[in-house]
Amino acid sequence: MQRIVLIIVLGIVWWGCALEQEAPSATEQSADSVIEQKSSSDDVLPQEPTEFERKNSSVGQLIYVPVYSHIYQQNRQKTFNLTTTLSIRNADPYRAFTITEVAYYDSKGDLVQQYVDSTEQIRPLASTSYVIEETDLRGGVGANFLVRWHSQNPIYPPVVEAVNISTSQQQGISFLSVGRVLQERSIGKSNN
Repeated sequence: MQRIVLIIVLGIVWWGCALEQEAPSATEQSADSVIEQKSSSDDVLPQEPTEFERKNSSVGQLIYVPVYSHIYQQNRQKTFNLTTTLSIRNADPYRAFTITEVAYYDSKGDLVQQYVDSTEQIRPLASTSYVIEETDLRGGVGANFLVRWHSQNPIYPPVVEAVNISTSQQQGISFLSVGRVLQERSIGKSNN
């Protein structure tokens, strides 16, 4: 009798496992449909919801970002060279914006290099970056970027930061410089 009960229980367990393997779970089905939705469209998210209000949005800004070609260590005679990566990230999941200026200035306020020849469009949730190599000391300790962007419609402003890093001389250093908005473009005004 115990053998019969054991065989029946094992048969039920085996049958249940076989059914579970054949039918995809609800999670697997929804994941498959999300993958299908994403592959059928160029948009990051399917569509912009209309039931929420866009707070703190903008149509353009001029952003100042402090960066460092090198920093002083011990005294003003000894410096620590740094690599800087300027990162411009579109924080808006639905709308693109256009970068019109990425200008690199040195400690004296003189233009070192203009990085954008015409314009560069940044898609929703995309990013772009610009690198100042560790051996490029033209900027000095007071270097900075000015980043200008605009959009046709209000967007959540981009995140603009610079990572300053070095791992030379058996020590490492890294720190973040956050962009600061200098000018805000008013909604309805033309791009300058």
